[in-house]
Amino acid sequence: MAEPLTFQALSSRDYVLSSAENFVLYVLLEAIASGGGVNGAGGPRIPLNLGLVIDRSGSMYDERRLEFVIEAVKFLAESAAPDDKVAVVAFADKAQVIVKPDEIHDKGAVRRAIEDIDLLEIGGGTQMALGMRAAIEQVNQNLAGNRLNRVLVLTDGQTYEETACIDLANQHKEQMSFSAMGVGVDFNEKLLMRIAQDSHGKYHFIGNPSEIPGIFDDELQGLRAVTMRSGRIEVTLSQGVQVREAFRASPEIYSLGTPLVPEDRKVTYDIGDLEAGVPGSVLMTLVLPPRKPGTVRIAQSTFHYEVPGVGERTANVDVTVEYTLDRTLTSKVNARVMNLVDQVSIAKLQAKAEEELKAGNVDRATRLLSNAIQGTQRLGNVKATQALVGLMDQVKKTQTLQTKAAKTTLLQAQAVVRKTQMLDPEALKELQKDE
Repeated sequence: MAEPLTFQALSSRDYVLSSAENFVLYVLLEAIASGGGVNGAGGPRIPLNLGLVIDRSGSMYDERRLEFVIEAVKFLAESAAPDDKVAVVAFADKAQVIVKPDEIHDKGAVRRAIEDIDLLEIGGGTQMALGMRAAIEQVNQNLAGNRLNRVLVLTDGQTYEETACIDLANQHKEQMSFSAMGVGVDFNEKLLMRIAQDSHGKYHFIGNPSEIPGIFDDELQGLRAVTMRSGRIEVTLSQGVQVREAFRASPEIYSLGTPLVPEDRKVTYDIGDLEAGVPGSVLMTLVLPPRKPGTVRIAQSTFHYEVPGVGERTANVDVTVEYTLDRTLTSKVNARVMNLVDQVSIAKLQAKAEEELKAGNVDRATRLLSNAIQGTQRLGNVKATQALVGLMDQVKKTQTLQTKAAKTTLLQAQAVVRKTQMLDPEALKELQKDE
């Protein structure tokens, strides 16, 4: 039987300088699930248990947004497998379940319910927490370990009770994940990002409403590709080793914060469900103490995951380095790890530039963006370069993020820069030559 996944540890350097007081080493911990179902060898797909939360506030009538949502939900109903459960909730000032989980298979009923969505008497404001709560209740009706349990939220505006939305995602993240979709430029992207990141779902920026059906398709295809659930990386550090910071490195880049390592020197990173062939990885910045020359294990890592229908399994890997007094050996780096380090650095620069812009420090922001652009050009990331150049042009033109064009460009840049660009073999060879 084929192995259900691979779990590996890659260090930015194989050799560490023995005499260095605080030697910085980047360690990539990466899990990749095999394709072909629950056992990695052609087993059955995992049935879905979804709650779809649709904003039906007054602004959703702008730019035909609601029309494209209706089209997307019809597609979802047509694509649902016989064992899938999908509930649809519409919300504004109130929330209402318009399609119950088992009704998704009645194509006519779904079509009538979604086409009559504008007749619902649920107000015109935006109370997203009410919609989330109603969807969670529907998902809970069919909650099971052998299902993919997820809530999908789509909104185009600010919402009341933002803290309640975050609390709901965190209270239920052990049972289900939350994906968040923002349409236009008036929604709170920080809120939607946090909901998705905290619960290991996906965040989507939708600049053009015509993209809505495609985003739904992307989300659905990703769910169909999941073969492992509830991934968790546990790291036990050796004596004297410290974690400076950690980032989710794939499939998207975001900070996991600076962990407070307890006395037993263990730290845990939840990475959620794994799609077949898509790496789920964490990039750690470690600070190492000086040691005598020789091979040293600096950490042990265990990847915990669930195989639907089988149960929890684990994979283990040691992180070892060679301490040496030869400085020439310590100069050799792992090109793939350093490429991810660079991508994380670019994402940090972009985020810092945004903070400076909001504080009115335009000159600082443009310098940071210029550095980020140089980084994307060096990596050959054309999409990210174009997005950041576009943002730079808007900043120079408007000196602010308040215009619709500037905000749209910012949200596009965020989405592109946060998405990990995996190296192809030829690009990796070129990087290794440069080193």
